[in-house]
Amino acid sequence: MIEKLIVDFFKKIETDEGIDSRNGKAVFFVQELLERRHDIFNHVSVQTISRLHKKYVEKEENIPVGVPDLFVKDVMAEYLGFEDFENYKESITIDSVKPFSISEENNLTGKKVKGKNKLGVSTTFLKKKAPILIGAILLVSVFIFYKDILFEKSNCIVWEKDQYKEVPCYYLNSIDNTTYHIDIDRFKKVTLTKDMEFFTNGKENFWYGSNKDGKREFFTARGIHPETLKELAPITRTILKDEGLLNE
Repeated sequence: MIEKLIVDFFKKIETDEGIDSRNGKAVFFVQELLERRHDIFNHVSVQTISRLHKKYVEKEENIPVGVPDLFVKDVMAEYLGFEDFENYKESITIDSVKPFSISEENNLTGKKVKGKNKLGVSTTFLKKKAPILIGAILLVSVFIFYKDILFEKSNCIVWEKDQYKEVPCYYLNSIDNTTYHIDIDRFKKVTLTKDMEFFTNGKENFWYGSNKDGKREFFTARGIHPETLKELAPITRTILKDEGLLNE
């Protein structure tokens, strides 16, 4: 359902707005739909929306992007002409259930008589059981829709306080760790002090990166910065001197 929503959304932008490029569609979503029409700023980046296009429309593998949050899905559904994402889901589910065609057959005299369908099942029986059959089809449809979420083998992580935690991929702000291979048991944000062992046999024990405010932060293993998603760099003596942690 999520994939269909995203594909339908980008196709409509291409058809209605005449925008063919991936980046152009992403810019339209952020600047036109979020900022201009909803007055919402900094909710999601153009890069994230562009990654959704790569993953769901272009079918590229190992794209580091999670499932969009409910607000983003609501905006997409609204652009498609629905009230919100729930209304979109209901419409798709209803359209997928085809009503039974139960008709009566005419005999040679032109009078309608109760007959059987091609499978030899009485039309009277079908009329009585139709509500049950339709209900069963709806239940199966719901199960098919949710089974990937309920039984998904998750390899996604999300940042909590000072470390990453493994979560289902539909969580807000989750990232696919299949791409980064971060050892979440070792990876933690720390404050360095002078009494720490920065190197062991010449090999660095900490990594660093800057947050969105440009402040340098340190971590206990290689990986990506939780705010910027940029690859961390191993510490150097120059960096430690800049931080006032080495007196050489």
